[in-house]
Amino acid sequence: MNRREARENAFKLLFQYKFQPADIEELLARFFEENDAGNQQEYIRAAVEGTIANISEIDAKIAASSGRDFARVSAVSLAVLRLGTYEICFAEDIPAPVAVNEAVALAKNFDGEEATAFVNGVLDRMARDRKK
Repeated sequence: MNRREARENAFKLLFQYKFQPADIEELLARFFEENDAGNQQEYIRAAVEGTIANISEIDAKIAASSGRDFARVSAVSLAVLRLGTYEICFAEDIPAPVAVNEAVALAKNFDGEEATAFVNGVLDRMARDRKK
């Protein structure tokens, strides 16, 4: 599994978490039982657990950068934004432009063109604000 596939799987786990928030460890354990993550297991675990551990701060950053009420953001876009925000703000080994580009690709594949522009705008603004 390469990093792009790992990122897609982390996104899917975060999407699933929105609807099954009780036990992320169970979701991760089941995922790793059913999938060979290879050398990307550490990334997937860190991305999912890191996002969830910082979800309040991540959601606040998304709200500040988007100016939108979460009720108007699709569940798919929210999962993409949460992962992208985690990578921009908490994953020191991932450059912000890579995090933005990868999040945009996920939005395009799973949520359509309108979501792509929204995700790009929010994460690009967040990355620029973080640089300051």
